[in-house]
Amino acid sequence: MRTTVDIDPVVMSAARTKARAEGISLGRAISELALRGLQGAAVPSKSVGGFPVMSGVEGHVVTDDLVAAHRDDDQGDE
Repeated sequence: MRTTVDIDPVVMSAARTKARAEGISLGRAISELALRGLQGAAVPSKSVGGFPVMSGVEGHVVTDDLVAAHRDDDQGDE
């Protein structure tokens, strides 16, 4: 579908970079970025007691032992 829109220069720059890097058209890059944004917006944000609640992967249980095993993982240069 063809249309005329005003696109923020930062968004246009990101779309051009994506199009060049992936060898796709500028229109395709803009569409993919817009769809990615819509997918992120579709996830409702939940909170309990003022704290954000993250949904887990179905079938994956995070245990105290799993948290302890990764608690001290290197977080980069410290």
